[in-house]
Formats: sequence, structure tokens, C-alpha cells
Amino acid sequence: MRIITNTLIASSLIGLVLGLNTVSAEDTKPAAAATTTAAPAMAAPAASTEAKPAGADEIVAIVNGVDIKRDTLNTLMDMAKRSGAGDQVDEKTMLEDLVVTELARQEANKSGLAEREDVQEKLNNFKDKLVLNTWMQEKAAALNISDDELKAAYDKATSQMSKSEYKARHILVKTKDEAKAVLDELKAGKDFADLAKAKSTDTSAQMGGDLGWFKTDSMVKPFAEAVAAMEPGQTSTEPVETQFGWHVIKLEEKRDVKLPELENMKPQLKRQIEQEKMMAYMKDLRAKADVKVLLKEEAKPTAEAPKEEAKEATPAAAAEPAKTQ
Repeated sequence: MRIITNTLIASSLIGLVLGLNTVSAEDTKPAAAATTTAAPAMAAPAASTEAKPAGADEIVAIVNGVDIKRDTLNTLMDMAKRSGAGDQVDEKTMLEDLVVTELARQEANKSGLAEREDVQEKLNNFKDKLVLNTWMQEKAAALNISDDELKAAYDKATSQMSKSEYKARHILVKTKDEAKAVLDELKAGKDFADLAKAKSTDTSAQMGGDLGWFKTDSMVKPFAEAVAAMEPGQTSTEPVETQFGWHVIKLEEKRDVKLPELENMKPQLKRQIEQEKMMAYMKDLRAKADVKVLLKEEAKPTAEAPKEEAKEATPAAAAEPAKTQ
């Protein structure tokens, strides 16, 4: 398998490189991942402050006077390894791809495309997005989030989590009368699982209506409320209606759920608070800005026109059945 990687030119040239190297469509999958991984490196100046390994500045090829350094080759080899295809490429193959890519880059620069209006527009759009994304990330990272804020967010999140898990069976039928008939059969001593296999329209019927373990927040509200009000071993005394039909429920077991620890939730809570603070910041920025909205509202159609059209259409519509008789 050949991997085509590209950190020197835009990803649109990957097709050219692939053509020059005559690889199959199947072989291009790792290349896409590698290219995607490489893009953020353009926005990471911090990496340049790290100490380079020995030999990083070694020149491994010269293409029409342009140096390709060991550091670039090493970066692409690392990317290939992370993509899971590191054992299927070697330095010589990767270097050849870099050489071809550099040749393509040089030809592209000679073409004058960089000065073309549509290309300039795309470059400006890319620059704006890069600056905006970098600003948003750095602004969010600089926010001061206290332990008290994290604890408050944790308490709010866990208060909305299910504290219990339930193991239940159910029989789903189309009408309330059918559900009541099922309840009567259960009162007469019929086995719940056997009735579920025979009468339930749910996919759980073949398992005797067994739903396994679940939390109430994973169920529709009427079903969840009915289960939460029951005790283990109890069968619902009345049918429960949901958008799926009518349910007869049997709660078999109930157990407590261990809530996630604060430390484990801190990363996602931090991101949540960052988003909330950034939204508040942008809302305040919007309130202080001098913004003039010039968008005109579309005129709403009057009610009279459709009525007149309907009247005119009535005779034709009335006459239509006569044509088919």
C-alpha cells in the first residue's frame, strides 16, 4: 500500500499526487486522514518553540533548489504510524511523495494562481476562519474557571441524572381495550413472558417483553413515570399510553446507580462552562455594538387572493368526477 501525504500544498493537489503515483482508490483512505491531521499544524506556532531532535535540519532532498528536511519527513512518517499504516510505508516511498508534491507546488506557483481573484478570495476566507478559530480557542482557554463553578456545574448535571436503573418487561398493544384484556389474563394467572410472546407488537416480544436494564431518562415520559412509581415484582394496574401504543408493564428489579465522580467530569464541565461564558461574552459584545439590520421583511400574502382562486376552481373541481364516470 502507498500512502500519499502532503504538508506543503493544499489538499486539492492530492488527486494530482495520487495520479502521478498510480495508486488505487482503496489506498487513498489513509492519505485523507494524514492530510486532515496535517492541516492544524499550520495554526500551531507554539510547536516551533520545542527543541528539535538531533538531525532535524538534515537535508534529505533538494528539488530545483528547494530543500526538504529530515524534520518534514519524520513528521509525515509519524502521521503514517498514527493512521495505522506505518508498517506499510518506508522513508524512501514517503520522500518520493514529498518530492512529487514539491514539484507540483512549484508548478502551481509558476501558474500565477495565487494572484487570481477567486483564489485570493478563498485565501482570505481561510485566513479569516483561521484567525477567528484561533481567537475563540485562546479566548476560551484564558477564561478563569473556579472550583466552585465546576462544583456547581457538576451538581446541576448530576441532579438531572437517573439515580436508579430498572429491569422490566412490557407488553405493547395497539388499543386500550387490548391492554385491559391482557391485564385480565394476567390476573387469571397467565405468565407475563408467554403473553408478551403471543400478543406484544414490540420487538422485545420474542424475549418475553424483556427490556433489560435501563434508566428512566432513556424511555418516553409516560413509560418512565409509570416504572418509577412501581415496586419490584409489581405489574401496572392500568394500561400506560405512549406514542407507540398501550403498555402493560412488569417491574422485575431496581438498583441504585453510581454517579460519575467530579474529577472524571471536569474536562467536559470545563468545556461547557467555557461555551457558556463565551456565549455571554458575545451577547454582551452584541449589545454594545453599533449594529444596523437592513434586512427587509417579506410582505405577507393577503388572505383574499387564495379565496378568490378557490372560488374559481370550485366549478372545475365539481365537474371533474363527471369526466371519470
